[in-house]
Amino acid sequence: MIVMAQITVGDRVKCQKNGNTDYDFYAKVEKIYENSAFVTITHYDVRDDINVSELQYRAVIALKKMKIAKPTAGEAKELQAVSPAMLAE
Repeated sequence: MIVMAQITVGDRVKCQKNGNTDYDFYAKVEKIYENSAFVTITHYDVRDDINVSELQYRAVIALKKMKIAKPTAGEAKELQAVSPAMLAE
């Protein structure tokens, strides 16, 4: 049996690519549902720029497709960070 870490509101998570994105991304959990969570994307691969902006930097992701994690310093340099101005659009 696989035991997943308990994910709660406010956690920073790494989400696997899904039908809306082509690459994994990092996000902050905003709301928990039964088997999924509503997240705000914080860091993503630049190649996913159009996809992520169409999502308005938010997505609903299955809990089994995410794990608690923050981008490493190296990843943070390579990934596009989402600014508050981007979220206000």
